[in-house]
Amino acid sequence: MDALSQQQKLTQSPLFRFILLQFVCLVLMIADKNSHITQPLRQGLSWLAVPLIKVVDWPQQLYQTVEIAIARQAKLIDENNALKQQLLTLQLKAQRNTTLSTENQRLRAMLNTAQELPMNTSVAFVTDIAQTQKRQHIVINQGQADGLFLGQPVLSLSGVVGQVDVLAEHYAHVIVITDPAHVIPAEILRTGLRTLAYGDGDDLLLKEVPISADIRVDDVLITSGFGNRFPRGLTIANLTDVSVSAERDFQVATANPTAVINQLTEVFLIWPDEPTP
Repeated sequence: MDALSQQQKLTQSPLFRFILLQFVCLVLMIADKNSHITQPLRQGLSWLAVPLIKVVDWPQQLYQTVEIAIARQAKLIDENNALKQQLLTLQLKAQRNTTLSTENQRLRAMLNTAQELPMNTSVAFVTDIAQTQKRQHIVINQGQADGLFLGQPVLSLSGVVGQVDVLAEHYAHVIVITDPAHVIPAEILRTGLRTLAYGDGDDLLLKEVPISADIRVDDVLITSGFGNRFPRGLTIANLTDVSVSAERDFQVATANPTAVINQLTEVFLIWPDEPTP
């Protein structure tokens, strides 16, 4: 009885079961090596495991797909930004080239004009434009150190601009002919009629034209040379309106300057034949 009890304990012990399982596994391995008896079972288990493997692997594949798509998107964005930067750089270069070409043409025209003018002239650059209803001035980059003097006439390619009004060492203020404080002796080119042109903010005003005088819209106004400030014959403006004063004792005319003040970048300075001491 004790022997039977001991045998039962032995067969139920974990060690005995482990050894028995090891023996069975060894026998199956030897049998499978010689006769491949477990091959169908392995194949069946493999087919059964494929869906499980797919399910387990699907999140990893999805993650890799999304990661690749994001990387490609980021690369495309970087390439797009780089191409935009290159395009912007090329556009800026093209604009600068166009600007330089236009400026060169304008400067050549001014140089040719300066050589053709029957008077001594030089070129100055406009650094600021101050235009209000009560004040019409521009600032140029030359001053007393360059020999400029008060009252010096200033022109553009299109016509009279004004005269030097304030002098500093290295810059000067030019009062424009449309400034309400400016008056310029003028002449109607077609008839030779002499008058005065007053600045009126944006235009010129001819206030005291005789009622019998022959003046018309589109008549050209030039400098008369009176006052020895502006040489005679310089273009000032074109008449845009002619009417009779309220008292009906004078004609009143409005003229539009030929010089486009708010677009000036360079101007001519007129010098007397004998420099002012």
